Amino acid sequence: MKYTLTTGLMMSLIFSSLLIATGDAQTRYAKTPWDAEGPFYPVERRSDEDNDLLNVKGMSGSAKGDVLHLSGIVLDTNGTPQKDVVVEIWQTDRNGLYDHPRDWSEGQRDQFFQYWGKATTDDDGKYRFKTLLPGEYEPRPAHIHFKVWVGQKEVLTSQMYISKDPTKTLRVRKPLRLEVTKTDQGEYTGFFRIVY
Repeated sequence: MKYTLTTGLMMSLIFSSLLIATGDAQTRYAKTPWDAEGPFYPVERRSDEDNDLLNVKGMSGSAKGDVLHLSGIVLDTNGTPQKDVVVEIWQTDRNGLYDHPRDWSEGQRDQFFQYWGKATTDDDGKYRFKTLLPGEYEPRPAHIHFKVWVGQKEVLTSQMYISKDPTKTLRVRKPLRLEVTKTDQGEYTGFFRIVY
């Protein structure tokens, strides 16, 4: 058989699909590193416990700030997607303020922001949140706290640190970086893989 660019591409595609179909028994994923829970984990459960932090049930307005469509996947160390896993997030509003009794920072909190939410992974291990880019407070970069629950067991607590500017280096371990991209509609998207 004469090798041409077309046959080379076809062979590469066939080989790639065989690898995907059979899986690579040697592939292992590093666990997402633990990170501090921080002092502002919610102390009271909310009536609105969903994955849309921009619209609080019973409120007439929506949160203000840069919208972030946060999605991701939860895997085990073998790369198997984990379904029915609960991912919780909590964060500041656009002003860098938490809705927590111990956050004594001055400023106006956004009454229309949910501050905390949870999502359950689907059959493919995927989760989604609609939230805001959190406000920064010095000296920390903007970040979103998260916990992962399997049934009643907490299996991971960590943080995702947001990087909007690829020219700036975050002094954060790479597995904890959340790279976000601005869309044509002026909103942001980000994908974060969690491995436990």
